[in-house]
Amino acid sequence: MTPELQRAVKRYHLWFGSYKRSGELVNVEVWLTIDNGQIAFLTPGDSYKVKRIRANPRVICHIGARDGPAISGVAEIVMGSGALWRVYRAYWKTHPFVMVFLALPMRWRIKAHKNVVVRVRPDDPNPLLDITDPPA
Repeated sequence: MTPELQRAVKRYHLWFGSYKRSGELVNVEVWLTIDNGQIAFLTPGDSYKVKRIRANPRVICHIGARDGPAISGVAEIVMGSGALWRVYRAYWKTHPFVMVFLALPMRWRIKAHKNVVVRVRPDDPNPLLDITDPPA
């Protein structure tokens, strides 16, 4: 991993870009976690991000900032409770102050099966290979 990418990962923010049916790229800022070389974040199951991924799983992620290092890959929707709770716990490690305010609604959405994990498998060569951040 390059030093620039390493610094960007430590910001724990990501500009997630998915494509509309028209081909237009839509970028949205989300919190970043990395699990075994794959980018992961929580989002509502009925969000436009999820709808766009279902139509076209190709995505591009800018790590750390809107103009940060770009990683392209394939996104998938994960609904397993293990993945949801892993990202939830990671958010506590990376954004503890904000989680004080968001934890209860986020827990409710997870328990009510209203949130999903978006997991992005970067294209080869994977610059995040074998990285888990924050550590589990």
